[in-house]
Amino acid sequence: MTENPDSPPDGSGSPSFTATSTDQARTYQASRDQTINEHHHYTPRDSLRTGMAWSLAGVTVLTLGAFVGVDLWQRHTAADTTPVGDAKAPAFSTASTPSATPKPSGTAPESPPPARPPVQRHSTAPTAGPTPSASASALPANPNSCTSKWSDPGVARVQVRPCGRVENGHLYAGAEWRTTSSHALVDVYIWLEDAKGTTVVYPGKTMEYGMPYFNMAAWPEPKIHQQWKEFEVGPVLEHGELYQVCVEVREHGDTDKPNISSPAVKGFQYGIPYT
Repeated sequence: MTENPDSPPDGSGSPSFTATSTDQARTYQASRDQTINEHHHYTPRDSLRTGMAWSLAGVTVLTLGAFVGVDLWQRHTAADTTPVGDAKAPAFSTASTPSATPKPSGTAPESPPPARPPVQRHSTAPTAGPTPSASASALPANPNSCTSKWSDPGVARVQVRPCGRVENGHLYAGAEWRTTSSHALVDVYIWLEDAKGTTVVYPGKTMEYGMPYFNMAAWPEPKIHQQWKEFEVGPVLEHGELYQVCVEVREHGDTDKPNISSPAVKGFQYGIPYT
């Protein structure tokens, strides 16, 4: 509040006193004719409210800090004084773990499961045929007795010899062939004549070329197929008689076949007694 008394009527320039905010407690003494002007300064209400709010916030922060500090200290003190045996062990779930059945003493340990055999995968690629040298050892040997001499039947590089045997009362007539070099395909004809070699005994007139074997492979040594053939002679034989096994060979596909009914066709012969 500012009080301004009436100015003297003469308007003389009387001294004037002005007070600042620091001069509120001063007392001014003046004569009757002096004018004293006092100025009072008040702090705004908004500033007072802001200050009180900050003060309350500070008190709250300090109170919470003290509470938290005391709580942490109590927890730390309790943890240090707790016995080791009282600590709780971590819990483990056994829902997915099967329980093991105890084995009786003296039981032999279980053997591990047998290993699974490897999966056999079949290749679809074509396989090469057997080579001559690889399959030669698996070929059956000729069980017959043969002439010691190899004969030339008139086919290039081809040799032949007649063979036969008697086993368990049966007579077998056969032949064996080979080449002197390289490879050849031949047709082989076998039949049986009497001791003189003039009359056909088997297979008879129904097969005018004898027992034929067509497209036979020939090598210097048996390579892929056995290079001999035989057949069992039927029950037209007489025990104690001598018979002649006859053989002729032609190049494969040759139309000149041996006519076994002709007395001029004798072939290469091997005599064998039927006992």
